[in-house]
Amino acid sequence: MRKPTVYFPFFGNDFFEAVAGYSDTILAGYLRALWHYWHHTGCEGLRDDDNYLRRVCVPDGLNWPETKGIIFDNRYFFRLENGLWHQQRCREEFQRSIAIGNKRSRIGAKGGQARWKTT
Repeated sequence: MRKPTVYFPFFGNDFFEAVAGYSDTILAGYLRALWHYWHHTGCEGLRDDDNYLRRVCVPDGLNWPETKGIIFDNRYFFRLENGLWHQQRCREEFQRSIAIGNKRSRIGAKGGQARWKTT
C-alpha cells in the first residue's frame, strides 16, 4: 500500500466556509491539525492528549481552551473515535489517494513489464 506523502488535497471553498466566522487562530489550528493528521499519522488519528493537540495546533496566546473546544468538538471538525481524533473527509480523501496511487503503480508496473519483455 502506497501512502501519499506529498499530496494533500485542499478544498478551499469547503474549508473557508467551514471556518467562516471563527478567528484566524481557529482557522490556522484546524489547518495545522488536518495537515498533521494527513502527513504524520496517515489519517490513523490524533492522540487525545491535550499537550500533544496544543503543539499540533499552535494556538496564539491563551486561546487554547477555546481553540480546542471548537476544533475537537465531536460535531463539525474532528470527532473522537476509540481514543483518537478523526476528520471524516480527510480520512476518506486519504483512502481515495491511496487507491489512486496503487492503481497507477499497478498500471506503471504492467507497462514496464511489457516494455522490457523480450520475445
